[in-house]
Amino acid sequence: MGILKINSFGITDMGTVKQVNQDSFVYKIVEAENYYAGLFAVADGVGGLEDGEVSSAIAISTLNKWWNYDFRNFYNDRDSLIPSLIECFSKCNAEIMEYSRQKGIRTATTLSVLFIYKNSYYVIHIGDSRVYKITRKIERLTKDHSCFIDKIKDGIVYKKSVLTECLGNKTEINYYCTSGKVRKNDIFMVCSDGIYKKIGENEILEMVKTQELDLSQICQVIIDEAKERGERDNITLILARVSK
Repeated sequence: MGILKINSFGITDMGTVKQVNQDSFVYKIVEAENYYAGLFAVADGVGGLEDGEVSSAIAISTLNKWWNYDFRNFYNDRDSLIPSLIECFSKCNAEIMEYSRQKGIRTATTLSVLFIYKNSYYVIHIGDSRVYKITRKIERLTKDHSCFIDKIKDGIVYKKSVLTECLGNKTEINYYCTSGKVRKNDIFMVCSDGIYKKIGENEILEMVKTQELDLSQICQVIIDEAKERGERDNITLILARVSK
């Protein structure tokens, strides 16, 4: 297949209403001997709880430590790398719960991770941020850990989305994992729910595939469109493109 290269760009926006950005993200790419590898992740602090920006930052900080230690020291050992990346979720969960205990508060975050390694991708995920694979079609690689409940406001019943899994909420966590092959011209997107609440998946596909723009410009177009449509939440996305 030859060496597949990766380029990427990520952006976050506070949105039109909130005073604090509770999203955190990271994207890293490295050429390791005869292949490229990349780590792409978005964490979204849970609304309605305290210090969401801290819990999401803890999650991304833990991933950075994994990249700087585990990946750099075991980059050719797939059997060690993937389990250690999954173990990051338990470490994040424990650190966030300890922070909550010390502060006497409740805080939590989502975390969606895409790891591209030796022409394969691995997704580890908890919450309702998302990872997509975009080719001629768009494929969601994650499953939302959420459900809808009825809420009443001013006598009106409406549906509200509630997380069923996240980091920092309980000792035992149930993350979701999947994997697959990476091919030339694949595009991956990792994003917080501030993107897809206002922009449909087929619209995302068209915005990514039809515009003759670089990744940074496409990211900005998507952010601007979400805000134009009235998205009030923080908005974060990362795009990663595979090429030869």
